[in-house]
Amino acid sequence: MGPEDLDIETLMDTSSDTLTREQSYSLEGSLRSLFRVLLAAVLLAGVSMFFVRASLVRGSSMEPTLWDGDCILVQMLGYGVPRPGDIVAIRAGDRKGKHLVKRIIATGGDTVQIDFEAGAVFVNGQRLEEPYINEATHLSGDLVFPVTVPEGCCFVLGDNRNHSQDSRSSALGFVPEGDIEGKVFFRFAPLERFGAIG
Repeated sequence: MGPEDLDIETLMDTSSDTLTREQSYSLEGSLRSLFRVLLAAVLLAGVSMFFVRASLVRGSSMEPTLWDGDCILVQMLGYGVPRPGDIVAIRAGDRKGKHLVKRIIATGGDTVQIDFEAGAVFVNGQRLEEPYINEATHLSGDLVFPVTVPEGCCFVLGDNRNHSQDSRSSALGFVPEGDIEGKVFFRFAPLERFGAIG
C-alpha cells in the first residue's frame, strides 16, 4: 500500500469521525428542540384549559342558536359578572363532569314574569325582544310567576323554549353565580357554522 493510499484511508477515517460527531450534535440539538416544543405545547394546553374549555353540545334545548353536536369554546377565567343575554355553561350538580348550556334572562333582584298564553317573557315589566328563540314560550314548569331572582343568582332559559328544562322548573331553578363556569363565545365545529356566538 502506497503513502497516498494511507493518507486517503486516514482522511476517510477522520472524515467519518467528524461526521459521526456532527450527527451526534445534530441529534442532540433535535432532541432538545423537540423537548422544548413538547414542553411549550403542554404548558399552552394547560393555560388553555384554565382560561378556555372546549365542550360538545348535547341535546336540542338551545336550538336554533346551538345544535346537538356543535363544538363550542367556553371562556372560563375572566368571564366576570353574568349578564342577561349571555349564553353560559352551568355546572350540573347531579351529573358529574357534565354542564348545561342556557341563556341568562335575568339576574339578582330582577323580576321575571312569563305570559304562557301569549308566549312572552317580561323582565322588570319590560317585554323581551327575543329574535334568538325557536318558538314562543308556552311551556310552563312548576315555578309560579312572577318571581324575583335572589341576589347572587341567575334565571336562565333555553332558546328552544318548549323543549328545555331550565329555571322554570325547580329541578334547576335559580342558578347560583358560583355554578356558572363561563360564557360560551365561539363555535369551531361543524365548519359550516364556524364563528362567534353572540
